[in-house]
Amino acid sequence: MKQLILSLLMIGCLEACTESTEHKSDMVLIPAGTFTLGLNPSKEISSFVSDRTSSKNAQPRQEVALDAFYLDIHEVSYGEFLQFKPQARYAEGHFAHPVQGISWYEADAYCLWLDKRLPTEFEWEKAARGLEGNLYVWGNEFIRENGNFGKTVQPPTKRPHDLSEFGVYELNGNISEWTSSWYLPYPGSDFKDPNFGEKYKVIRGGAINKREHGFLKEFALLPYRNFAPPEMRSWDTGFRCARSAPTPLKTSS
Repeated sequence: MKQLILSLLMIGCLEACTESTEHKSDMVLIPAGTFTLGLNPSKEISSFVSDRTSSKNAQPRQEVALDAFYLDIHEVSYGEFLQFKPQARYAEGHFAHPVQGISWYEADAYCLWLDKRLPTEFEWEKAARGLEGNLYVWGNEFIRENGNFGKTVQPPTKRPHDLSEFGVYELNGNISEWTSSWYLPYPGSDFKDPNFGEKYKVIRGGAINKREHGFLKEFALLPYRNFAPPEMRSWDTGFRCARSAPTPLKTSS
């Protein structure tokens, strides 16, 4: 009997260890510390199209400190989302592709289902820009072939150039991503936008060529802020999850 109990305990331990390893393997740790948020006005980075789609809402450039957190290496796939919502049927759904057409509420619920959460827009920007504060994952010059800025969404791939210094893939291209943040002005900003407030959620990531008038590289800037009502479902928007890292215990001296 004792032998049977020990065997069952060993199996349970192995399964728990395996689950723990698999759970950690799909996320990477973004360490605590400061990073460069936003950008300053310049001739190279112009305001374009309208105030709604300008760089003004991402100013001023500043250093922001964040606690450590974990972030999914890849965007959540349609197949993964079906495990949470088996009845989901979206026109753009392909099993291996990042899930699209998801409202903020659905994205938030999925992350909570896994004991995770959506990243804040500041966390998303830090994970993408790295410690150097790059405007694109790979540097400060736009190189279209480095990310998926084509006309169709692609399955998660290990693009060597669309890989942040922390090991997160496709933050620059493929699909845009929901964050947990409300669309609010940055600290120190004097830009006035009637859309500010707890009405719209911030969306990050340049995404595929989704506009009839053609691709604008400004939309691929990592500091670029888009926003939408949380109930909206857009065929080019998906998400990835985050998780807060345990806070180290302070030792008394």
